[in-house]
Formats: sequence, structure tokens, C-alpha cells
Amino acid sequence: MAPTFDVAAEFEAELADAPTDERVYRVALQLYEPDRIADIADRAECTPDTARRHCRRLADIGVLEAVSEQPETYRRNESYFEWRKRERLAELSTAELRERLAELTDRDAAFRETYGVSDPEAVDALKHAEYDAVEEVWLDVSEWQTVRRRIERLEAVRQRRTSDSASRSEPA
Repeated sequence: MAPTFDVAAEFEAELADAPTDERVYRVALQLYEPDRIADIADRAECTPDTARRHCRRLADIGVLEAVSEQPETYRRNESYFEWRKRERLAELSTAELRERLAELTDRDAAFRETYGVSDPEAVDALKHAEYDAVEEVWLDVSEWQTVRRRIERLEAVRQRRTSDSASRSEPA
């Protein structure tokens, strides 16, 4: 019998062993919806004052954004995480960027052909599957949306790289 893995329990055990600032940071990464300091402290297993101090620091560097002061509430700063993803992509060589872009555009073309529409938002799951297979179409649509976001990121990095090289080659 294959071993079973409890990802949540594994994450909790790893989190419990981490220093307080790391625990607050890991909780902060999961704040897709605004959450109060008291709840963040509870999840990070620290005092509210400690959670507040770390959340304020994370907000200062852009990881979190303050949503309200009373009660003090924070959520992930999605623009920060988008910036980080683009910065990591910028470290790739031009050849690697082209290769990834080619793979993703091929995948995008396959989805367009499969569903006969040019955009994942235009897919009608019930037209493409019986009721018992609708979830498979939803998964495809979700993957297609992810492919599109990745293409947009790669293209933004490529354009920035092109713009930067053009501005460096212009005479002063």
C-alpha cells in the first residue's frame, strides 16, 4: 500500500518549527482575502503585537497591503507577487524566453482548436461535455487562463528587454 501524505498536517508541523517572522510570512502568503491581525496571529501561533509588527514590516516592503486600520487588516499584495514572477522570468536567457513562449502559444492554440473559440472566457462547458464531464472542461478552462497569464508575463518581459536594449543603444 502506498503511503499517504497529509499536506496540511505537514505544512502545520513545518510552520510550528519555524521562527515567528517566518510563520507570519508564510501565513501572509496565504492572505488572498483581507484578514485581521488577531486571526493572522492565531494562524502564525504568536501574539497579536508580534503579528502586527511583522505584518507592518511586510506591508512596508510590499508583500502585504493594509486594508483597514480598525480592525487592522491585511491581504497579499498581488502586484508585488506579479512583479516577483516577472523579475524571475527576466533572469532567463532570450532563448529560454522564446522556448517557453513557443510552448505556451502552442498550448493556447490547442485549446482554441479544441473549443473552437479564441478566448477561455467564451467556453460553454455544457456545449463541450456531458454533465458528468463538465469538470474536465472547467479544468481545461482554468489551465487555459493560466497559459494566457503566463504568455502575458513572458511578453511583458520580452518587451521590457527590447525597450531596455533600445534605450541603451540610443545616443545620449
